[in-house]
Amino acid sequence: MCAIAVPIIMAVVAAGTAAYQANQNKHAVEAQMREQQKQIDQSASAQTEDRMKAAREARASARAASAESGVSGNSVDAVLNDLLFQSSQDVARIEKNRQNGIAESTQQARSRFGEINGQLASSVASSVASAYAKRTPTIPTQNTTG
Repeated sequence: MCAIAVPIIMAVVAAGTAAYQANQNKHAVEAQMREQQKQIDQSASAQTEDRMKAAREARASARAASAESGVSGNSVDAVLNDLLFQSSQDVARIEKNRQNGIAESTQQARSRFGEINGQLASSVASSVASAYAKRTPTIPTQNTTG
């Protein structure tokens, strides 16, 4: 009976170890994904701030130029509105790129989770197959004395 139990116990321990390692790997992938997404957010925020600053500077320059030349009216308003429109488009593009970066990061993590699960399943199957191969069936002996 012990000859059969030892390989089974070893297979259970190996499967448990594989599950623990897979869980640790998943936590590491999640942490990496969160850090990557944090960096994406920080980069998008910095780009947005830079673009908004440039837009404010461009509008201030346009206002100053129109005031110095004494020009006002619909033409100046159109230029100012166009500067605002262009900066808004750039900010929208930055936000879309941020969303795409986060979606890509999430998809990479999901793909990695699939790999980890596949490795876990393979490891458990290997442990079970190994335990099955190592089992030594007991053959009952018949008592022929009568």
